[in-house]
Amino acid sequence: MTNISDKIKVFLDNDFIIRRCLFQNILSLRALSRHIIKEINLEQANMDAVMSAIRRYKKDNKAKETQRTQKIISDVSIKTKDRILDVYLPKNKEVQAKIIELNKHIDFEKGEILRIIQAEQGIRVIIEDKNFKHLSDIFNKKDIVSINRNLTEINIQFSLHAAKTPGIIALISSSLNSENINIVEIMSSAPELIILLDQKDLIKALSTLENLKNIY
Repeated sequence: MTNISDKIKVFLDNDFIIRRCLFQNILSLRALSRHIIKEINLEQANMDAVMSAIRRYKKDNKAKETQRTQKIISDVSIKTKDRILDVYLPKNKEVQAKIIELNKHIDFEKGEILRIIQAEQGIRVIIEDKNFKHLSDIFNKKDIVSINRNLTEINIQFSLHAAKTPGIIALISSSLNSENINIVEIMSSAPELIILLDQKDLIKALSTLENLKNIY
């Protein structure tokens, strides 16, 4: 029984959408039990134990999670910026030196952005369209692997204690994904969460984020 309870807890902890439906009583307990049995390869004979573990999880976690999330979501402020480019560059010393040069042309005091994501194989530079000329003057065509245009940045600003609360990024990303909104990039710099998405998805994304306040 303990082993099954642990497995149920791990499963529900890692699936925000199912957990939200469970807490809002819009999910059949038996149907959820059948789904979990299939997903984590349990025997059908474990149905009663799985249902019992789900009920216990709901009782132990619903009030706590709802109260915590409600507090965090109510304190959120959101800023947006459109006409954003996502430029993918190779990772080498020459490109890194050019990024330093590009930095000199960005007026941060006026709110202009330059976000850099350095991964194992390449570097992504997030920049406003109006500053693309500076980038194209500094980088050769061979430096630019790809450009993703017509993006919008959503900057979600949480209270400071949100950074210590587990599941916040999952809450936001799962809510957007459930509305079929593609997240192009997501960057966390607590207490800020920065999301890049297609310009066409902006209105739906803002509506989804606003609805979170009503849900909680």
